[in-house]
Amino acid sequence: MKLMELKEGPEENPDVKTVLGHRFRRRKGKSSNHQCETCNSVIWGMLQSWHRCAECGFNSHSKCLNFVKRQCVSSQLSSLNYLMEICPETGLGPQNYRCAECRTTLSFRGDLPEPRQCDYTGQYYCTQCHWNDTEVIPARVVHNWDFEPRKVCRHSNQLLKLMSKRAVLRIQDLNPTLFNYVEELSQIKKLREEVLIMKMYFLSCRTAMENRLLTQLQNRPHFVENSDVYSVQDLIDTKDGVLLPSLSGVHGNFAVHIRMECQLCQARGFICELCNTDEVLYPFDIIAAVCSQCSAVFHRDCFYKKDGECPRCLRLTKRSAELSISGGDSRS
Repeated sequence: MKLMELKEGPEENPDVKTVLGHRFRRRKGKSSNHQCETCNSVIWGMLQSWHRCAECGFNSHSKCLNFVKRQCVSSQLSSLNYLMEICPETGLGPQNYRCAECRTTLSFRGDLPEPRQCDYTGQYYCTQCHWNDTEVIPARVVHNWDFEPRKVCRHSNQLLKLMSKRAVLRIQDLNPTLFNYVEELSQIKKLREEVLIMKMYFLSCRTAMENRLLTQLQNRPHFVENSDVYSVQDLIDTKDGVLLPSLSGVHGNFAVHIRMECQLCQARGFICELCNTDEVLYPFDIIAAVCSQCSAVFHRDCFYKKDGECPRCLRLTKRSAELSISGGDSRS
């Protein structure tokens, strides 16, 4: 048996079929709320066998699997970025008056299927490839802060659903003025920058690692990796007033650990060299300013009164100059 299995390969699961990147799994159920995306007719779960793609949610009668024309959108995600032009329409001409997906002939005359435009791609589709589903369009959000759902084709609908939590929007490059227009977004940006500073404390703190403090952001892992990329869901949650209080709570928990609960983290605080008060400062404090060269921390007011001159950098520069002079004297 083992020899036969090696020759013939592992036995395929009859309930799983792979078509154009889709991983179709046989579904069971009596519901008739689903529609076949291949033949565009209702799936009668009590009477008909049907499959759903485990990756993108494409539904199909089992008998229609061999006629599927749409590539699974999940296979495109690894190297995909959003289209950032708002509804980039070119008209039916460049499409040769055919559906952008299945190539069915289209016309605005009554004798042919009426074209339906996808607000995401700007292209036109037939009624079988465009069901008037609506989705939030990333380009409209980034450029206009517009979250009104627009009509999209089935391919775009599945793509936008799968991409909604992927952090690929670098707002600073796409529309940096958005931070001035949306105050909540500006606050979130600052909190994210401070969380990354706190992360450096946690990586050298045994208690923080044992308590897995960073997992408080496990639903948004990009928040502990960088501070400048966002997902569409991040922006939707910002508009809905969900993200800012949630992130503020996590930020507060992190600050309590560093300032009050952990002696090791407390010991990594700074004293302002410019005023020599006993107040302990941390890089994420509102009243603190951080030297961009040596990362020393000062009171913001003290630092700007000195026109941003860092005493530590001045000492290091002076010492380096003295060493180079003494090195030259010894060689001579």
